[in-house]
Amino acid sequence: MKTLFTRIIFIICTVYNVAHAEPGATDTVIFNLPITTLSGDTFTLGDYRNRQPVYLKFWATWCQPCREEMPHLQRAFEKYGDRIKIVAVNIGINEDAKAIEATVREFGLTLPIAIDSSGQLSKAFNMIGTPYHVLIDKAGNVVHHGHKASEELDSKLAQLSDHQVTDLPGAPLQHTAARLLNLNRRAGQLSALFFLSTWCDWYLKDTRPGMSANCTNAQQLVNTLYKDTPQLNWQGIVSRLWTGNKELDTYKEKYHIAHPLAIDTSGDTFLEYGVKSLPTLILTKNGREIFRETDFSDPVTLANTIKQIAIQNADKETRNFPAFVNVVKR
Repeated sequence: MKTLFTRIIFIICTVYNVAHAEPGATDTVIFNLPITTLSGDTFTLGDYRNRQPVYLKFWATWCQPCREEMPHLQRAFEKYGDRIKIVAVNIGINEDAKAIEATVREFGLTLPIAIDSSGQLSKAFNMIGTPYHVLIDKAGNVVHHGHKASEELDSKLAQLSDHQVTDLPGAPLQHTAARLLNLNRRAGQLSALFFLSTWCDWYLKDTRPGMSANCTNAQQLVNTLYKDTPQLNWQGIVSRLWTGNKELDTYKEKYHIAHPLAIDTSGDTFLEYGVKSLPTLILTKNGREIFRETDFSDPVTLANTIKQIAIQNADKETRNFPAFVNVVKR
């Protein structure tokens, strides 16, 4: 992960075609997003506007740098928690309650913890890799965002905790222009949308071997199905987390991928389909989801299921196709 982690800054600066947000208060949409903690408390960032600064730390239980930074986060809460609203926001990707609870116990975390179940909060703050730190001042301006628990972060936390300090410079978020991927969907055609990441097979190999195997099984299965079901409209949709063109090319070469594959650089396609588990395979027709699977532990059975759905769809199309009558001229 360290190699991957060091690429984050490079990816942010060089890969994405981003539009800079205007300086000033954070978009009002962000302030209205509900945030619910594990204890059941629900609030919005708007509740703290003109009351307290806010520190959001985006993380995942399987993210090694996130785990390394947990003691820093807990210390920050103990030192500034009465003057700054500090929340650990789990990104909710490939997570379960037991893993989160185990992390809380392991590090003795006492700060509020929320799960970004919809992915909207992560997208709103342009989170493309964890750990991710966001500081918002009382006026609602983002004054810091970055991927390291750095001296700069500590300095700004100290300044925000001092209510006399009001002149921290803004750090506008960068956003990829909102757009959905062109999935080449056609009326009446069955589409197979394969949501994946370029890293879950190797990065999770030691810490989450089951997830790692699931990712490998899924890609190998899709490679086979792409050849066996040409009647389906296949599209691979890659998570933008920790991924740029270099990582995508490496992944394509590793698995000898022939099917269409593209990075969801804005995150909008993942958000549209509510995908929070990697990998996920979704079949759609005429804009309606008819099948979804996230468990690829039995690829043979799953392959037969997909093929059967494809055959049934083809038979239905044949029955609905108007018959042609040969007219013989006399």
